[in-house]
Amino acid sequence: MKLPFMIPVLYTSLVVAIWSFFAMSEYALINRDYQTEYRDARKARVNAAENFIIGVPFNNESPSSVQAVNDLEKALYRINASGGIMGKPAVLRKEGNVRSTLSYYGYLEEVCAPFDTAVCIGPFDTRHLVSGRAITHEKAVPYISPAAEKINGIPPLGNDNFVGFYPELRYFTDAVYGDIIRRNIRSILFICPDRDSYGDLFCTDIESRFKGQSFSGIYRVNYLFPLRESPGVLLDTYLRNPELEAIIFAGVNRDIRNLADILKGYRLRIPVYTTNVISVKTAAVYQGIQWQIPVLEIEGRELNITGVPEQGMNSSYTIPELILNTLKRVLERSEYDPATLPADLRLEIRKINENIDSRMSIRLESISGENADDANSTPET
Repeated sequence: MKLPFMIPVLYTSLVVAIWSFFAMSEYALINRDYQTEYRDARKARVNAAENFIIGVPFNNESPSSVQAVNDLEKALYRINASGGIMGKPAVLRKEGNVRSTLSYYGYLEEVCAPFDTAVCIGPFDTRHLVSGRAITHEKAVPYISPAAEKINGIPPLGNDNFVGFYPELRYFTDAVYGDIIRRNIRSILFICPDRDSYGDLFCTDIESRFKGQSFSGIYRVNYLFPLRESPGVLLDTYLRNPELEAIIFAGVNRDIRNLADILKGYRLRIPVYTTNVISVKTAAVYQGIQWQIPVLEIEGRELNITGVPEQGMNSSYTIPELILNTLKRVLERSEYDPATLPADLRLEIRKINENIDSRMSIRLESISGENADDANSTPET
């Protein structure tokens, strides 16, 4: 008989079961959801405050983040010149020492914890989205992202406080796909970063539309950042294909130089489509390539979402300006309430999206005489 051995095991299991029952009962009796109290306190403080305070944690060593904050400050200047938000001066509560996801979490809590913080804008690096939404949701502060339309791969939250202002991917892919169909292009090479990047999603969205259609060749080369200065064997093979009619490049601005150097070696005279994150200004530096860059216009002004600074105060429409204008418009109709503001902003974004003019910007850079003469020559060695 093994009964004496079983008694301690049964005793231990019984103790664990009883402890678990009381622990769960205690959990059920304790109200750990402070969001209602946080929302009420934030609503009262923000409506009573002299300024409309916006929390902005960012990395002051990241050029793209610094540029985004500069754009935000310019937009703030315009908004305040037109009466502010809720009739109050809009001010930034900034923290520029973010260096990692862990530090972003800490600094975001620092700028969100005060109940007079009306909204938080960020992050400018999509790696921080998940942690950012977690802390702002807990603190019941609307979390407005200029860098993402939505957060992929995580479940929805009740009373979701996240609002994405990045334009939907389809606006840009519609423009590229539509131009390819218009030109009757039938052989395409995709060059894009590795999986799960914005560029990868961009290419996949367009590539999926070609299924079931008659194309002579759809080729794809994925690469790890940054793009290498010389083509690999696979890329070289595709670029030597005399039937190739177009390239879709889904990298970023810092990859443009290497791409231009690679393509010039093949003397190609075909359109090179890019994503919306490539700056027209950056691409224009590299002549001899038929760049095709999708551009969005909102209210008659080109939307600058590339992180490349523009000259002048009215040269383009930035996402920070879009965010502040939308906040101003929504809060002119109703008082500030952190419980309802995110849903009101999302509704306003849908109205804006319905009126966006999506077009392919016809910006074909001139082909040099050397390229035109040697259009069919073999690559340089």
